[in-house]
Amino acid sequence: MAATRVVAQDIPPFTLAAVRIGIGAAVLWALVLLFHRYGMRVERRDWKLFFILAAFYFTAFPLSMAFGFQVTEASRGALLMATSPIWSVVLGRITGHESLITRQYLGVAISVVGIGLVLGESTLSPAESGGETASTLAAIGGALLLLFAAACVGIYGVASQPVFARYSALNVSAWTMLIGVTMLLPLAIVEIALGHTGGFSSQNSLLMLFLGSLGIAQLMFVFSLTRLSPTQVVIYVNFNPLIATAIGAALLEETLTRTFIFGAIAVIVGAVLVNWPKQNPQR
Repeated sequence: MAATRVVAQDIPPFTLAAVRIGIGAAVLWALVLLFHRYGMRVERRDWKLFFILAAFYFTAFPLSMAFGFQVTEASRGALLMATSPIWSVVLGRITGHESLITRQYLGVAISVVGIGLVLGESTLSPAESGGETASTLAAIGGALLLLFAAACVGIYGVASQPVFARYSALNVSAWTMLIGVTMLLPLAIVEIALGHTGGFSSQNSLLMLFLGSLGIAQLMFVFSLTRLSPTQVVIYVNFNPLIATAIGAALLEETLTRTFIFGAIAVIVGAVLVNWPKQNPQR
């Protein structure tokens, strides 16, 4: 999230999303050629679902993040993205793909509250962009885009469940990411043709490579979805700002407050409650 926030200030959103997803797709297809080249066939009936998954997670999601982080601070954006488990709960309930118990609902709520504590007052301060206070309309628009990005994570987790009975995690990840690139590339070409090339400085180029290399993380994410329910996986998204804050404190010698400690405990407890094995009823 922090890397996206930095890059989004210089590189236009369509180009940012296309390059990021393109690098990730290249990483995954390299793995396909090395280990899985004969297991990538997709039945004709499933292509529609593959395109839907790609549209939400590899097109709408990165674009919403790119646009949203242009006017939203990383800390506030992380809090908005922490609503992903809530979207997963709601969508799973509506579609019938997931049935949670009271303990798991409580875990989601505790985890989201924990993120609020971890990020502290920074989430309540005025949003800044480029050193200037963002307009109220822009701030609201950025918040809505990041909420939509969070919803895309939940949609992907729930909507992808039917395909995992027939395809491997690498198959689903590689194809949907490649489809996402084909959707983003024309938009990026138009953006560049209009002169919105952005600034590919050394720092931005390295950050783009870093973001693209997370194709491996995407593969891990999808593999988890083949073994756990959507909310059990998505709840771990809330570890992102927790770990980022801890690393920042370690590298920048910042002091972690008691509020952060309580928030971190809440995030961990929430994940444990959601993922604690259900007891089998006695026969």
